[in-house]
Amino acid sequence: MSDFLVATSPDLTGYVSLVKVGIVVLLTFGWAYSAQWVDRDTDVVKTRREYWNVIVLSGGLVAFFVLLVAPWEGNLFAGGVLVWAAIAGGAIVAYLFHRNARVTLDNRVWTIGHLKRLLSGSGKKVVSDKGMRVEIEDHDGKHAGLPDEAEEGRDFDAVQDFLFDVLWRRASDVEVVPTKERYRVVYKIDGVAEEQEDGLSLEAGERVLRFLKKTAGLNVEEIRRPQSGKISCGLLSEGGKLGDTDIRTSGSMAGERLTLKVRTGPVLVRLPELGLASKRLETLTALIAQSKGLVLFCAPPHHGTTTTQYSVLKSHDAYINNIHSLERDPLMDVDNVTQNAFEGANTDVNFARSLQSVLRREPGIVLVDNCEDHETALIAARAAAENRKMYMGLEAKDCFGGLSQFMKLLNDNELAAKSVIGIVGQRLVRVLCKDCREAFVPDAATLKKLNLPADKIEQFYRPPTEPQLDRKGRPILCKNCRGSGYFGRTGVFEVLTVDSAVAALIKEGAPMSRIKPQCRKNKMYYLQEEALLKVIDGTTSMKEVLRCLGDGK
Repeated sequence: MSDFLVATSPDLTGYVSLVKVGIVVLLTFGWAYSAQWVDRDTDVVKTRREYWNVIVLSGGLVAFFVLLVAPWEGNLFAGGVLVWAAIAGGAIVAYLFHRNARVTLDNRVWTIGHLKRLLSGSGKKVVSDKGMRVEIEDHDGKHAGLPDEAEEGRDFDAVQDFLFDVLWRRASDVEVVPTKERYRVVYKIDGVAEEQEDGLSLEAGERVLRFLKKTAGLNVEEIRRPQSGKISCGLLSEGGKLGDTDIRTSGSMAGERLTLKVRTGPVLVRLPELGLASKRLETLTALIAQSKGLVLFCAPPHHGTTTTQYSVLKSHDAYINNIHSLERDPLMDVDNVTQNAFEGANTDVNFARSLQSVLRREPGIVLVDNCEDHETALIAARAAAENRKMYMGLEAKDCFGGLSQFMKLLNDNELAAKSVIGIVGQRLVRVLCKDCREAFVPDAATLKKLNLPADKIEQFYRPPTEPQLDRKGRPILCKNCRGSGYFGRTGVFEVLTVDSAVAALIKEGAPMSRIKPQCRKNKMYYLQEEALLKVIDGTTSMKEVLRCLGDGK
């Protein structure tokens, strides 16, 4: 009986190879471990987590399907393993190339340098938990690499998180303000202040302060007196292009306060790219073409008059014109323009006398960044009336406010009428993000209030009113605007040309209530009308126009 049972028992080794099963199990565990590492690492290097999870998971499933379903008999099984490695491993390798391109050499994995560090044990010295996502250079231009000490590593990680968020969100100004519970963090993005909901914990804030002060060359022990320094930083995911960042600290009753000014590198904008409507561009171009006269640029602070003036200067041929500027704080270097920086408190010569000194060099074209006193206005007006082209800035809400202010400063209506040939008023408005803006039909009452024909306006645009959510109910930020609804800014311009009729009114000292109708007869568009045109064409939103033109901020 026992012989019968033995004879009828199946030989399992003929159907299943324990070696092959073991290999499949090892491959499964190896792939699962690698997939989990990819999932965690995407958060470290701040790349698209769901995207890479899908690629790695799909690669693994396809590989196992091919390995288990295809008839890899005998020696062909080794070929099946190679096919599995090519498919499943290929997805992992693709991620490795992607993530290594986003980090510095010291933080790349499975490279020759990484393997050498592991074998030599030197890799254990790197104590940063999150690696490097922001490249930083200190005040001397030296690269701030990964630290070796544990405490410095924690400071480094805190600064990496902080600066990554600042640069990723495109913040131009940052205020870190201490309170008893935490550090409040306020960003200015596209000219609008926005407080970050969570801010920084007290520990993280102190680490950020300590690291940035040290990197900017400031006294770490000094927490009361104001200090200022500079670093350079840039996102590795954007090629590590570095921009200067001004670091300022000061004491307060609650603790030390930190201010950052991120200078991503202002770009000289060509005149047609400023945002001028085509007719206004033609009018301004005609003013620029005149050989002499004074053009005033009027706007509230931080609304782009300096950028506009630089664009106007660059529209002149610098090889046949001697171009100078007098500026309190030059925004950037302008090629082929002699830029004179006014030293202010560091000199006994006032601004007007500095302008006189510039004019003695016989320039044909002169830019004056901002007029604040009678003497400066008088010198500029006389030069423009005689034989020079002058451009001057004024802090005013619009063209008419600027003209009124200049006439009061000059206190010579005849000279004003003789010198001023044009005035440019401007504001900066945020541009709606084209990736997530939302179309809507405005109600008839709104259109009637704006004096717009309801039958000709099909739709306006606005930022998204409802956030998109992922499967777990978390908001999905737009990859272009980072959830703000806007990306960048553009100018809204009005241009006033001083013809003979307007000049006559200026000469007699007429009020703006008389000058304004004459400008309307000359087909001048006002700022509000120019802004509405940008709402109609979808460039910006009605809410943004009301914000910018309502209070001038």
